[in-house]
Amino acid sequence: MAGGIEVDLFVEVFGDDDAEPVLLISGADAHCTRWTPALVDPLVASGFRVVRFDNRDSGLSTKVASDIGYTLDDMATDALSVMDGLSVDSAHVIGRSMGGMVGQVLALTNPERVRSLALLCSSPGLGDERLPSAADWLVDRMAERLFAPPPADEAERVAWVVELDRLFAGPRYPFDDEASRSVAELEVERCWYPESGHGPAVGASLSRLDSLGEITVPTLVVHGTADPVFPVEHALALADGIPGARLWLVEGLGHEVPDACLPDLLPRLLEHLTV
Repeated sequence: MAGGIEVDLFVEVFGDDDAEPVLLISGADAHCTRWTPALVDPLVASGFRVVRFDNRDSGLSTKVASDIGYTLDDMATDALSVMDGLSVDSAHVIGRSMGGMVGQVLALTNPERVRSLALLCSSPGLGDERLPSAADWLVDRMAERLFAPPPADEAERVAWVVELDRLFAGPRYPFDDEASRSVAELEVERCWYPESGHGPAVGASLSRLDSLGEITVPTLVVHGTADPVFPVEHALALADGIPGARLWLVEGLGHEVPDACLPDLLPRLLEHLTV
């Protein structure tokens, strides 16, 4: 229960029960299935117990009534409840986009529960005038999508998700339409829920820019120089603000963690997790 709201969270666990736990926290509106076997399996093979879950308002987890607001703090409490339910005292936390924001909240409020923190294409917070907003062209395109007729059937929903993936992608790797479509088809099959409150939760949460110095856990920041959602200054702020944080900037990568980047990402993640 978080913020007075009882939620049931869909959770999947991979690996041995006595292995070091890694908690994967998804981005806004993303299902936990976006943490694909291409990432999960090597972590398990390297001796980790990998936990992925659907955030509230996504996938197979509880959908919260639209008139009930919640914040990233509530979502961090959800993540703690996942750990508690698995009797996990502390975990390595890997968060993507909004999931990285939730990870920051965890590291600030419950540092004893976070062994390390990896922030993938994330941000210290929106609405801070010291950080640039999303690319103008993306804001315009998202506005067009907002006011367009909603997808009418499963095929249109899949196309809707694939188009968003394409908008977020950078030029570093060729866009993998087949992989995006496979992920989108699974998400649409599991649950289509455009009423998610993730966006408002991010918007309602205060910037953490001035609190980053209080994060004491080992932190790795991974970010693309072509991220149109969180321009690279967001990553620089994270790396500069968190004591001892390491930064890996990927030239031409967008707001994405495609399987194509994993041959470069996984060695860095594994080094980070074993330091």
